[in-house]
Amino acid sequence: MRAVRAVAAVVLTALAGSVLATLPVPSVLPVQSAQAAEEVVLLSQGRPTVASSLEKPEFPARNAVDGDSQTRWSSAFSDPQWLRIDLGRTTVVHRVEIDWEVSYATDHRIELSLDGETWETHWFGTGDGGNDVHNIRGTGRYVRMYSGARSGTAGNSIWEMRVYGEPEKKAATPTRPASPKPEQSAEASAEPSATPEASPSPSPEASPVPSRSGPPGSVLYYVIGTEPDGTVEKLNDISERFLGDRNRWPEIAELTEGHRQPDGEYMTDPRKPRPGWVLKMPKDATGKGLRFGPLPGYEPPSPSPSATPSASPSPVDVSDAEAASSSVPWPTIGGAGAAVLVLGLLVGLAIWLVRRRKRHEPFDDSLLRTDTSAAWTVDRALRVLMASCERDGLEVPGTTGVFIEGSSLRLRLTNPASPAPEPWTVSEDGQSWSAPLAKLQSGAASEGSTAQFARLVNLGMGETGRVLVNFSVARGVISLDGPTRVRHEVLRRWLGELTGNPWSNEPRVVMVGNGLPQPEQVEHLAGIEQVVPELEVGDGGVLVLSQAPSAAQQDMLAARFASPEFTWVVIVLGQSPSARWRFTAGDDGWLRSGFLPDVRFDEQTAVRRGGE
Repeated sequence: MRAVRAVAAVVLTALAGSVLATLPVPSVLPVQSAQAAEEVVLLSQGRPTVASSLEKPEFPARNAVDGDSQTRWSSAFSDPQWLRIDLGRTTVVHRVEIDWEVSYATDHRIELSLDGETWETHWFGTGDGGNDVHNIRGTGRYVRMYSGARSGTAGNSIWEMRVYGEPEKKAATPTRPASPKPEQSAEASAEPSATPEASPSPSPEASPVPSRSGPPGSVLYYVIGTEPDGTVEKLNDISERFLGDRNRWPEIAELTEGHRQPDGEYMTDPRKPRPGWVLKMPKDATGKGLRFGPLPGYEPPSPSPSATPSASPSPVDVSDAEAASSSVPWPTIGGAGAAVLVLGLLVGLAIWLVRRRKRHEPFDDSLLRTDTSAAWTVDRALRVLMASCERDGLEVPGTTGVFIEGSSLRLRLTNPASPAPEPWTVSEDGQSWSAPLAKLQSGAASEGSTAQFARLVNLGMGETGRVLVNFSVARGVISLDGPTRVRHEVLRRWLGELTGNPWSNEPRVVMVGNGLPQPEQVEHLAGIEQVVPELEVGDGGVLVLSQAPSAAQQDMLAARFASPEFTWVVIVLGQSPSARWRFTAGDDGWLRSGFLPDVRFDEQTAVRRGGE
């Protein structure tokens, strides 16, 4: 729909232009209108932009200021989150516009800062998504959207954030001699902001450090190290050392954003760099310790952001488009014929854009969260199950898995059970109960606790329908293997299911070890020994380990799982010899286990109804 609206606007503009082209145009515009148009200008497009976090490297912060309404920034699934734009100079800001994607902030504020450290709030309130226009008036160089609460379980997501303010006042250009003196040229070539390639035959004293010579594709970069006290170097200190301005660290963060580091990870939070990571530096950086050459690390899944912060990505290069239009022998058509021709071409473009968007639209994790039809369909079925068992005086059976297959829902029971209450029917072996979805939607539902289903997780779509599995039935370690980025994505989905579904009880989530996603709503510990005393019976929780437990830890966990009252779910990222259930996530979007049907964890099918 966004593509259709965008093209519709283009069509209307083109038609208006065709009509206006036939009207006489005054040779002189009113001075007052021209001055008013110059009072407020767009300041944010293409400026360095940094975010508190990223959902994925494919949705970087710079997407929110690239002028393209089809690209977006998306944050991690936690609160709070922020998006910060460096305008490059201190100015008076008049207006901030935000085009939200489906996931928006319900409680946010607009802040300005002179130094990027101290912030002043100029607007705050609640929102309902769509397009926000905040008319403010304040002075600052940095503008930040700070979100305190999200509309759902997914992250904040912004198509475009536009900041309007007063234009830069141009200083009068002094009259310069036609032939500058040699000493003036030497001084100009020694300016730090001068591009090294623009200075032919520089003297050794003026040569930058390091030398800008290397193979094609070489860039200026720095490898993060540690301070004398053992702490990791901070981006603002690096910016001060090589750029002479600690407030320019957002430029470094933006240039580096989306680059896969040598350890396979991405810098999603500039406040948490790691030793050995590489930073792509601005061209005017200079100093010992910098390097010039191919940027180390793995190639990112999306095109590397090699453009400078001031660049404005666009699907079509303007110069190329103009050159193409000038070389094509367009027929000479005037009046209404031109308007019809333009309209036909743009309608065709609209159809192409819509089809292209359907093919390439990125998957939105929020479709697998609590507001999907699948989640509420399952929740309703579980409550009908509870009500029907209570009505017939039967115990609610333990459930290993739930399968939505066409127009029916099937329960895989932990132990065979018969008979089954209406509207359920029992399989021959008593291991499964099935019921039509239509009857489950109209049957009486219980309002009681769904705690026994709290660890039921939606894995994705199999060949016959949706597959959910009860993690509490594993009674042991669950391993999740596969490429780092892919298994992190699956883990985020699992945690969203365990903490956000209608039947979940919002368990405590504890992550142990390095190299794990860093959502703020969970606890992060360095070692498992810090949580062992709390792995007791009770409400339990979810424990995520970055590596397989040691032999002693395996024995400890086995002893805990031996107790029927122990309700913790333990997930290990990577292979684990002691795992009871083993899942492998692939780059192809499939999740395989060997004991369940293969499912697509990334397929955008959560909104299907039964029978479709």
